[in-house]
Amino acid sequence: MSIKTVSILGLGAEGSVAFCAAREALSFEDVRVIAKGKRAERLKSSGITINGKHYDLNVKAPGESGKAPDLLVVAVKFYSLNEAMDDIIAEVGNNTVVISMINGLSSEDIISEHLDRGHVVYSMSKVNSKKIENNVEFKPVGHIVFGEKDGSVNPSLQDLCDMFGHVVPTEISTDIHIQIWKKYMMNSACNTVEAIFRGQHSWFQKIPEARDAMRCVMIEIMQLGNKVGVPLKEADIDEVISLFYSYPPDGMCSMVQDIVSKRPTEIEMFMGEALKMGKACNVDLPVCRFVYDIIKSMDKANSGILEA
Repeated sequence: MSIKTVSILGLGAEGSVAFCAAREALSFEDVRVIAKGKRAERLKSSGITINGKHYDLNVKAPGESGKAPDLLVVAVKFYSLNEAMDDIIAEVGNNTVVISMINGLSSEDIISEHLDRGHVVYSMSKVNSKKIENNVEFKPVGHIVFGEKDGSVNPSLQDLCDMFGHVVPTEISTDIHIQIWKKYMMNSACNTVEAIFRGQHSWFQKIPEARDAMRCVMIEIMQLGNKVGVPLKEADIDEVISLFYSYPPDGMCSMVQDIVSKRPTEIEMFMGEALKMGKACNVDLPVCRFVYDIIKSMDKANSGILEA
């Protein structure tokens, strides 16, 4: 494996999976957590506990190490991506491979537009993880897929599989975009519907009407994907729904965790992207609009607008 140094920007649930994989393969000094200010101080003092194992963190400011990493993992929230771009640019070198573990359809393209060096590899993660404060739990359910935008296969993809394979199943795809769309279809439906319930995965496992609500959203995302040339089909929806039977019943999607903790959600990524795309290509998405408006209202209520 040619990956000898790794930097991780964003240590939420997804970023913690990447950190765990990197630390299983590399030493403390070779895995950097990129942060600054009070957040850096907090990470240095508290560390992180993943699946019951505590890790101290090698926290560095963007570009502080002086030598760019072989791999940069970007795992910030979608709404923080633009403000994180200067940190990404500061950390990337000419030979750095960059992967985004941000959900949605556009993070890799956004990062690519701002970089004049390094190499962005596309990825799709289906790992069920949960973070509460500095404790993360995840199980090797699902997998992580890596691929090039043009469908080519090169050694960097195998290097990523080798590193992440220490903790989760991995594979290489020659059609990463349909993998990303399938993940988006799952997230746009499962996160939002589960957040409205403020429920757990058991809702989808035990309540047929909950699964039907999720399916209504996915049907519209499938129709949108078909309109822009992505060949999603009903069987893909069935595959997504079947995944939930392997998830822990008490697990929660990230948006549920955000709503319960009164943090801002990623509704603009989970549903806003679809609505903008639908408007641009003249696809009506009434269910998606309804779900978007509910989550947006919950976001505003959590922000304190009702108490102002």
